Amino acid sequence: MFHCTQCGECCKRVGMTIWGKGMALPSGVCKWLDLTTNRCKIYATRPLMCNVDASYEEIYSSAMSREQFYALNEAECIKLQAMSKNCS
Repeated sequence: MFHCTQCGECCKRVGMTIWGKGMALPSGVCKWLDLTTNRCKIYATRPLMCNVDASYEEIYSSAMSREQFYALNEAECIKLQAMSKNCS
């Protein structure tokens, strides 16, 4: 299982992605993100793109190993967290 730090940074920038524009408020923040807890309000039924493990199984498993996919996701997570720190 992918380890999420629950920082909410990916959800705060979901509107920056082609796939996430329909999920975003005008600010770019996911409309289902609870900003007080950084938790998803629809976690159990969240879209596929928001579920790293399910995305791997359904889309990426034939292209790379789970470890590679997790590493790519973790690298992007680190970039998003760094962007947040630079904006503060």
